[in-house]
Amino acid sequence: MRKIVLSALVILLLASCKDKESKSFTVSGVLHNAPSKVVYIEESDITTGKKTLKDSSTIAADGKFSISLNAPKDAVYNLLLQNDVSQFVTLINDASKISVDADFTKQTDFYSVTGSNASKSIQEYLAKISSMQRDRFNIYFRVDSIKRNNGDSALAQNLNIQEKRISNEEKTYTQQTVQQATNSSLALFILSTYQGMARDPNFRVNGFTDAEVVALLTDVLNKFPERTDIAGIRNSVEATIPKTLWVGKTAPEISLPDTEGRTIKLSSFRGKYVLVDFWASWCGPCRRENPNVVQAFNQFKNKNFTILGVSLDRPGQKESWIKAIKEDNLTWTHISDLKFWQSEVVSLYQVGGIPFNVLVDPDGKVVAENLRGGALGQKLQELLN
Repeated sequence: MRKIVLSALVILLLASCKDKESKSFTVSGVLHNAPSKVVYIEESDITTGKKTLKDSSTIAADGKFSISLNAPKDAVYNLLLQNDVSQFVTLINDASKISVDADFTKQTDFYSVTGSNASKSIQEYLAKISSMQRDRFNIYFRVDSIKRNNGDSALAQNLNIQEKRISNEEKTYTQQTVQQATNSSLALFILSTYQGMARDPNFRVNGFTDAEVVALLTDVLNKFPERTDIAGIRNSVEATIPKTLWVGKTAPEISLPDTEGRTIKLSSFRGKYVLVDFWASWCGPCRRENPNVVQAFNQFKNKNFTILGVSLDRPGQKESWIKAIKEDNLTWTHISDLKFWQSEVVSLYQVGGIPFNVLVDPDGKVVAENLRGGALGQKLQELLN
């Protein structure tokens, strides 16, 4: 992954990394086969969110370059070539001398960095996460081919499980890297880079929930208590987490027809933990979330847990609803009045967007809501094991 475009979240999480203490550092090295004769170094502008070119160096005939800066402590810098808007190396100035060796004829492992532990950690993280993503996408394309050619559905389901496992490993690896970071700017860079990819559906990344981001930022703050800016970032993210509507309350009754037209009531599931999952076949985020729900169902279905799928599909779209159920392997009870946003459940549960869910205990009371990603499995693990 030679060029990673940082999202707006990167700017947010890297914001306020400056402090008044400055130090000088030098970045030098050799750029083999560079398609340019000038290399630039840029710094993230913390106040405005912009990136600012700070200096440049001519690349000599033998590829050597050197740039020295008097710069803020623990800031994030990028190296980029003339006439190229994307960085080829990201650095943190945790050392006075940083050396970069890059060969632009290589597609992977094209550079090495020495002298800076934090910069080396960035390189290692990006290389590892890129490798995991390649493995995951190879599986995804195999599954897509099987589906398009009406191939072995059992094989496709097994491959889906493998893809999900790798996705979870990516998230776990990122979490561990953030928690083990010995540099606060490194921790924030890793977290923001991962979340930036998670916000781009093309990456198919299982991002951290806002609550998980708050927990990770709290861990970073505990290690670096002098970073009051991190406390501000954490508090800003925490303020965006919706307050619960239903936790501690009795779940309102739902009574709708299933795919065969039989009326199913939520109260008929009393005695079990039941996830009431609001979704629709037309909802892209819902379909991307479904593998997480399937995994939780398969893991806990024999431990007094089930799911009631409540669809907000459109009138006349019953076939699309049923097709999505089959394609996503949603092997639990499904109900819908096929009234889209005019469904009675929308106002009943104050559904402002989907996917949305509530977890109901055996007595009919809501114990959690809006469990996304790994949060559903974690909650069920807590309750059922």
